[in-house]
Amino acid sequence: MLKIKSVKPGSIGQQLRLKPGDEIISLNGSQARDIIDYFFHSTGEELAIRVRTTSGKLIDFEIEKGYDEDIGLEVEIPPRHCQNNCLFCFIDQQPPGLRKTLYIKDDDYRLSFLEGNYISLTNLQEEDITRIIREKLSPLYISVHSTDPHIRGQLLGRKSSSDISGILRRFAAEGIAFHCQIVLCPGINDDQQLVKTIADLSSLGESLLSLAVVPVGLTKYRKDLTPLIAVDRESAARTIEIIDRFQEMFITQQGRRVVYGADEFYVKAELPVPEEEYYEDYPQLENGVGLIRKTLLQAEALRNLPKLHVPPYRLLLVTGKAARATMEVVSDIIVGVRPGLNIKVLAVENYFLGPEISVAGLLAGADISRAVSSVSDTWDGLVVPEAAVRAGCFLDDWTQEKLAHTLDKTVHIAEDLMDIIKLSGNGEL
Repeated sequence: MLKIKSVKPGSIGQQLRLKPGDEIISLNGSQARDIIDYFFHSTGEELAIRVRTTSGKLIDFEIEKGYDEDIGLEVEIPPRHCQNNCLFCFIDQQPPGLRKTLYIKDDDYRLSFLEGNYISLTNLQEEDITRIIREKLSPLYISVHSTDPHIRGQLLGRKSSSDISGILRRFAAEGIAFHCQIVLCPGINDDQQLVKTIADLSSLGESLLSLAVVPVGLTKYRKDLTPLIAVDRESAARTIEIIDRFQEMFITQQGRRVVYGADEFYVKAELPVPEEEYYEDYPQLENGVGLIRKTLLQAEALRNLPKLHVPPYRLLLVTGKAARATMEVVSDIIVGVRPGLNIKVLAVENYFLGPEISVAGLLAGADISRAVSSVSDTWDGLVVPEAAVRAGCFLDDWTQEKLAHTLDKTVHIAEDLMDIIKLSGNGEL
């Protein structure tokens, strides 16, 4: 059964007087097992739903609606928890005392299908595999890391080996497609092991929609954890070379590149990121593959805007150390089309998690405040990327309001470059 978490105002669910805490027992006569059943059965023009109210009363509803009309219910999704103890798990590398949601380890094929969460497949039972195939829950997002069972078992922190090739071949044979990722840990699954893994995955043909290779992220909170080596300039360059070779092979065989390297490899190797065609349709953008190129392309498009003089306004543009050069190019373009804006890029050192973490999305409010306080220039407003603000707050639970109060200045949260363009001299969007 499914517990209702919230009911959208004005929705069919509200018209039926459904409330949070009510439980959906069945949908179209079938047991309501989880969120997949809810979405599957609620698509259509007719829906039969049985509900047990918080008072214990059973009620049957017959609903007529538009084919894709949402009935307005948000149901609880208790995730399946991860059974692995990955050497590189980022959750294990966080400081204590953060909000509870930051410590949740999910490994749930349903969330992989619905939300693009990466899963290891290690907790699937035969009935899960059968359901995925029968209900065509495709595409999935799968963490491979290595196709060598021993090395994969080591990376996942399991006591035994972990063979993923068999289940991937089974999925491929049944028409289930997947996006995959490899978290690269130098000395373990890099170089020739990386070559082997990509070569093995290439045998899966069109079912392998994309493959991202991303560098291991290491924070300063690794006491009592397995020692790991960060990607450096040389290892990043070797990894890029391997990916480039396989891209040529995939283009010859399938007419597409399939495998991509995360932007951070190019930053580490001190190489420019590839041109737009490298990323094709950006299938691994959420994995940090192509963010820099996409940002630069968006910035170039801004040059076509009519030049508009705005009242003088001095901005500090916050970013992580990895994107400093990119955002300096962006700021020059913005100033060119909005004379009057004066933008200074502020690349913030990550003291909260450690210097190896250089992306803007993992900046803490306290680190931003520290960096801003050290700026000697006079400024009027601060721009922070939306990626750094999750669930209304930064990683360390600082809010936009707390940061603004501490600095005694206006703090803007920018979803994209256009939000910066729209800033006027009075600091309003």
